[in-house]
Amino acid sequence: MIGCRRRGASVAEFLLDTDAASRLMRAERSAITKMRQSGAKTVSISSVTMAELVYGARLREDNPSVMSAVRAFLARILIHPWDEAAAEAHARIRILAKRLGRSAGAFDIMIAAHADALGVTLVTNDAAIKNLAIDGLKIISW
Repeated sequence: MIGCRRRGASVAEFLLDTDAASRLMRAERSAITKMRQSGAKTVSISSVTMAELVYGARLREDNPSVMSAVRAFLARILIHPWDEAAAEAHARIRILAKRLGRSAGAFDIMIAAHADALGVTLVTNDAAIKNLAIDGLKIISW
């Protein structure tokens, strides 16, 4: 397992990766049902996820409703700024993953590291992130 230090947080706090955030933003029934069943008290995203959502919306400039939906979603959700603790966790995770011969997308690792630094549960379906087996990081799929 890849080891990281974590700040204390309640198990009912969740950080969404970009795919999970997109599914909630689109109000996908299965994602909403799983969120409700999880007992989530706080649902948030990383500023890295925010960047990915805005980037995706800007790619679809021909459809302004996409950016409107992204902006509305961002206005309703807690966004954690990338900070020193997240950067430190990211460096540790990437180095240990490299030593173990494992990999995942750069932004995906950043989001997982951010969840680890915050001490919250990461919501992701990303098999590569799950394969990293980050010690102490709770992962759930919605």
